[in-house]
Amino acid sequence: MNARHLLEVRDLTVNFTEKNLLDKVSLSLTSGTLSSLQGRNGTGKSTLLRCIAGLSNPDAGQILIDKMPIAAMSIIQRSRLIGALWTERVRIAGITLRELVEMGTYNSAHAGETETTRITEECLKALRIEGLANQTLDRLSDGELQKGMIARALAQQPKFLLLDEPTTFLDYVAKEELMITLKEVCGASGVGILFTSHDLDIIDKYAEIKFELSKAGITQLK
Repeated sequence: MNARHLLEVRDLTVNFTEKNLLDKVSLSLTSGTLSSLQGRNGTGKSTLLRCIAGLSNPDAGQILIDKMPIAAMSIIQRSRLIGALWTERVRIAGITLRELVEMGTYNSAHAGETETTRITEECLKALRIEGLANQTLDRLSDGELQKGMIARALAQQPKFLLLDEPTTFLDYVAKEELMITLKEVCGASGVGILFTSHDLDIIDKYAEIKFELSKAGITQLK
């Protein structure tokens, strides 16, 4: 059984134009769980993810993993605990899907070519894209590329994975396939996934824990 890890956000505050974009936001996530974050545009969902990833500094509050504040960690230490995927698409001609996923292993806590190959192949299989491994990125569909980007983040072997609108630009079938795969990845690898979405049907169907962010704060939904 995979060891459980705890990510905590405590009283996180981010100021924006003399107002609080995030005001004393607190939540906790357990590894092995698929969690969602919903809310209207402008409520700070992406900002919250960027703070958790260590890419933005809050004005107040703390983010901890297993009681250790991420602010005290080096970039490489953070990358071995938290992976993240944003909404940008990367299509570099000539780069294969396998090479893309392998890039994620550079930040993992392992050494050696054998381990690089093993982790890369495991992540390709976890996202069900091993049959596309030798395809170049410019030949992949949006859904295939999105799975490849998630596999690359997973290759870091993080304890938590942050996904900003992972189903954007995907058709209904591709959305369903991706969410089924993400739920399987949580169970098999023990990684905790937090994803943002405006798609309430997807959230209701697949998220085990649901958070809603608003100007009034954050609420865990039933």
